[in-house]
Amino acid sequence: MVSGFNIMTHTQENGNELVAVGATYSADIFMNSGGVPGTFLGHLSLSGTAQFTYVGRDPSVNPLGIFATDLTDFDFKGMLNGNTFEVRQDPGKASTGSTTILETTFVPPIKYTVSSSLEIFAEYSFNGSPFVAAPERMTTLNTVPEPGPGALTGSILVGVLGIASRRRRIR
Repeated sequence: MVSGFNIMTHTQENGNELVAVGATYSADIFMNSGGVPGTFLGHLSLSGTAQFTYVGRDPSVNPLGIFATDLTDFDFKGMLNGNTFEVRQDPGKASTGSTTILETTFVPPIKYTVSSSLEIFAEYSFNGSPFVAAPERMTTLNTVPEPGPGALTGSILVGVLGIASRRRRIR
């Protein structure tokens, strides 16, 4: 599971939105027992970053809808039972899918529901060993981010105007 998304940067490039996030990757790790989970080995919690490209999304023009999504980079590092563990994007395979962005509130502060379905190709390293391809995964990522900068600016402006109006009535 990937959770705790914190937007670090978001930019526009060639009509696409590029977003870099900090996040946490977590999983329960089991011994492989003939293709089914065997003995529980431990809980894995890795911190790291991920970069998404939302193809054709310009928040100032078309902020809502369904967008082709490329997971252009990810790298998570941490410990498993006292051993180092790293999972990162497989550089030889594209991780792609789609993202749906919908408005969930219509009055400030505006919030959005973001849901992505992605086919993810990763590789992992245990205790600094050479990276090994991880099994292909389909995953759904869901989050409700903080209000967008435009919505936040609008709600701050409404608040300031309300305070100024109240001060004028008091005088």
